[in-house]
Amino acid sequence: MARVFPCVRGQRLQRMYSQGILANGSESLLTNEYTRANNASLLWGPYRSGLYFGVRPRLPKSLLTGLMWFNVDGFEGVQTMRHFCDQNDNMNNYGWHNYDPRSGGRQVISDQGHKIEITTDFVKTDNGHWAVKVKGTPLPLNNENPNSIKTSIVIYTGLEGKGSMKLVNEEDSLGFKESVNFSGDTPDLGKFGLSITRGPKTNKYPSTKHQLNTEKPVNRAHYISLRVPDDNVWKAKDIFLTLLQDTLNRIVDKYSNTLKIPPQNTLLIDDNYSMPGNVHFVQKTFKGSFEFDIIYNSLGEILPITEDNIHTHIDTSFEKFDQTFDDAFEIQSPYNKHPKYSKFAKEFFSNLVGGIGYFHGTSLVDRSYADEYEEDEENFWEAASLMLEEQVDGAQEEGPAELFTAVPSRSFFPRGFYWDEGFHLISILEYDAGLCLDIFKSWFSLIDEDGWIAREQILGPEARSKVPKKFQTQYPHHANPPTMMLLLARVLNKVKLYHPEVVSRFQNGQHMNQDILQENLQEFSLFDDDFLRKAHLKDPVILLNWIRDIYPKLRLHYEWFKRTQRGDIRTWDRESFSAKEGYRWRGRTPRHCLASGLDDYPRSDIPHTGELHVDLLSWVGMMAKSMKEISEVLGEEDDYEDYLETEIAVSKNVVDLHWNEDEKCYCDLSVDKNGESEFVCHKGYISLFPFLLKLVSIDDEAKLQSILDLIYDPKELWSDFGIRSLSKKDKYFGTDENYWRGPIWININYMILDSLRYYGEYPEAKFSAEFRTRASKIYSQLRTNIVDNVFKQWEQTGYGWEQYNEATGKAQGVKHFLGWTSLTVMIMSLPETLNV
Repeated sequence: MARVFPCVRGQRLQRMYSQGILANGSESLLTNEYTRANNASLLWGPYRSGLYFGVRPRLPKSLLTGLMWFNVDGFEGVQTMRHFCDQNDNMNNYGWHNYDPRSGGRQVISDQGHKIEITTDFVKTDNGHWAVKVKGTPLPLNNENPNSIKTSIVIYTGLEGKGSMKLVNEEDSLGFKESVNFSGDTPDLGKFGLSITRGPKTNKYPSTKHQLNTEKPVNRAHYISLRVPDDNVWKAKDIFLTLLQDTLNRIVDKYSNTLKIPPQNTLLIDDNYSMPGNVHFVQKTFKGSFEFDIIYNSLGEILPITEDNIHTHIDTSFEKFDQTFDDAFEIQSPYNKHPKYSKFAKEFFSNLVGGIGYFHGTSLVDRSYADEYEEDEENFWEAASLMLEEQVDGAQEEGPAELFTAVPSRSFFPRGFYWDEGFHLISILEYDAGLCLDIFKSWFSLIDEDGWIAREQILGPEARSKVPKKFQTQYPHHANPPTMMLLLARVLNKVKLYHPEVVSRFQNGQHMNQDILQENLQEFSLFDDDFLRKAHLKDPVILLNWIRDIYPKLRLHYEWFKRTQRGDIRTWDRESFSAKEGYRWRGRTPRHCLASGLDDYPRSDIPHTGELHVDLLSWVGMMAKSMKEISEVLGEEDDYEDYLETEIAVSKNVVDLHWNEDEKCYCDLSVDKNGESEFVCHKGYISLFPFLLKLVSIDDEAKLQSILDLIYDPKELWSDFGIRSLSKKDKYFGTDENYWRGPIWININYMILDSLRYYGEYPEAKFSAEFRTRASKIYSQLRTNIVDNVFKQWEQTGYGWEQYNEATGKAQGVKHFLGWTSLTVMIMSLPETLNV
């Protein structure tokens, strides 16, 4: 598809090539130019994940913009003014219908509580410009006239850090009839202009004969500014309501009979130009439908966005998304036969990437336990319990740091979660590898000198405001499943599809052949969005430099993981191939193992220093395999041998330590009251991890058959809606919080499907026809059960959900959970049947 607006990012590269600057050894220059272009493409976005709509750049201490609104048919609407996404808001639904992180998209917010549907069409260009068209469509109740519904919209912009921003309009005590215009200048953004337009002539405004309408006409935009500390800019709603309360007090004093005061005039800020500051509010009130634009242009750059061309930008962003999505996700039968499934898939994926956020600030870390990784006292778990109960808190602020990440849920978890992110990136890799690896790299920029990355990233006061106090502090001896390591093999496999010779070139330490380099420069000389998405996959130079840069951090993290989570094999006379490869999650309590990601999944009733956890050992095996493949590409021979040794030892110890022949499944280990090692078997997701991470040998069909038995037994894990997290036969099934004790989770179900396909189609395996046929049958039924139910619940509720009921399929938990639940799109892209 030809771009409507020509890309100019590659002109610098073209000049460098024509001038002979790009010559032998120019790989780093090519990578640097790619990085420049990629950063420009991803600079702006709706990166304030927790807001219904908020724009910011990927820069610390910069320009924040947000949208707020409330109904003014009466006075009560302001009490539930919309700003942050909230589970309890009375919404029909909300979210992105289509969204491309490099060009923009459309979000629709159906707010029945305020009787308005808000549509935000966000677009951006290669030159640092962005804009959003805001539309409102009334949602009348009963027989209410839609043209009578009154809505007040508040647009705010706040500048953190250095720089300035000021109103350009001439002062008018009655407000502004036309656009409200600002100019600004910061060290990072340079000079810019921002305009809030009046909108088309079709916009209507409330009117009243009350004297207030002369004093504060509603058919104008009203403005106020003030200065607040940098770390308070995000509190725009609280600040605005305080200003509005001052206005309300003044009006009540002046007009004693408040019952006759019209809400639309009363709940309207007093214009004030005497307090120029770093936070600016513009309030507009409409009757019926409305439309206006917020337009940001980087001054000095060509092709600005205007009221006249914004529609063209919007149309282009829609076309861009549809084409890229269809190329990335080839939806398979039967879900490619009806448009409703395409709409469903596009919304699910759009809400994943539309929830990507940029976070900056300090975090709370308690390092008082830093020297107690072993947790070797008998009642070590009591300290962890006290921490969770807020009775012990040695937290200190550390940082600041920054993170670019997707989030599990904008309304409930609008922040980064380490083990969630690996699942998020599976889908993002398919759509935009450049974006995926940018996020990956951002996460590993957080690593400390020991190799630790906090499992939950709560950076800055805005992020902390959405987290209960007892969960804000992070502990440097707590790990989390290293799901992002799953991406590394996927990346390398994709590169082999594009360039079969790539790996051998890397291993031999060869530079890019200049003929190939010239060919790539000519093919991608414009550095357009399509190139930026696939550069790491199509260009060996860019990928190699990325791998070389990230490898030391991956190795440090891998070593931290093994060192801090190591378990005790020798003390309890456990027989195993290796005396080193056994692991135990730190920070466990009798009711929770938050570090594992499967919070309340049952383990041994009382934590013990002799525990060994089968899921953790499996994760270490996966890490070793991934690191082995990367070290092979980089030619790190000694590291390769170490990783291979660990991979082999883990694959053997998974059987020696954790396979329970009586139960025919993998189990945790603990120590009984007599000091003897014992199995702790709670059949469910934990039992499947060697299978999920492909550590079960292809030569051991008997164990694989037992795993299929467990999965496909309706009295154990099988249901008509997906695989249960815990067996129905387990004594803890459905008890207490019932979080991971029965409900269906899409991330694990995706891994089950992936493993069924891996083993069912494995070409070199000498599996019986019976095994392959059975694996294929389970795979096909499970794929259908998952997609059909998630789709049904989306149709009924308007949302993707955190989990699904194992008995009824009903959606439950957190709504608008489009983190790993969006893996449903990947499941729809899997083949309908296995090739057996």
